[in-house]
Amino acid sequence: VPRLRFPEFREAEEWKEKALGQLGKLVSGLTYSPDDVRDEGLLVLRSSNVQDGRIVLDDNVYVRPNITGASPSLPNDILICVRNGSKSLIGKNALIPEGMPPCTHGAFMTVFRTIAAKFIIQLFQTEAYEKQVAADLGATINSINGNQLKKYKFLVPEAEEQQVIADCLSSLDDLITAQNQKIDAIKIHKKGLMQ
Repeated sequence: VPRLRFPEFREAEEWKEKALGQLGKLVSGLTYSPDDVRDEGLLVLRSSNVQDGRIVLDDNVYVRPNITGASPSLPNDILICVRNGSKSLIGKNALIPEGMPPCTHGAFMTVFRTIAAKFIIQLFQTEAYEKQVAADLGATINSINGNQLKKYKFLVPEAEEQQVIADCLSSLDDLITAQNQKIDAIKIHKKGLMQ
């Protein structure tokens, strides 16, 4: 039982340990060749599109829209980097927002699809997640096996409490983002004044 709990859940059941595979499913990424790449078409989300826990569209790759093997990436899917040349990028993740152009995700990524995405994305920001990722990384192989990822264990409450926690933490994330945008605007203003 967590030390801090919303008042309406203080008498609720204890949290239960569950494997990630019990909370949703993984969707593998697309393998494509340089011949499939286009100036426009189907957006392929890659590790470079995940910055500070958010999806950014600064460095985009597109493939032909009718490519075989592409699974659509959907709003509220959680995009996770599972293979990369840089060990530090393994496990980084972001929630795919509403309003994205048609997209899929590359072979070095996976998507975790769940009805509790806004709660699960918060679990992916915890030390428990980071420890499980670190334990999976070998000395030479910079990757997480999908079957192993599904075995990651977390303590979780019932769905109603998950939603309240997700709403609370998501609103704090929104405040942090808004504050960071203000800071960036002030930095730009200062730079202009200095010139």
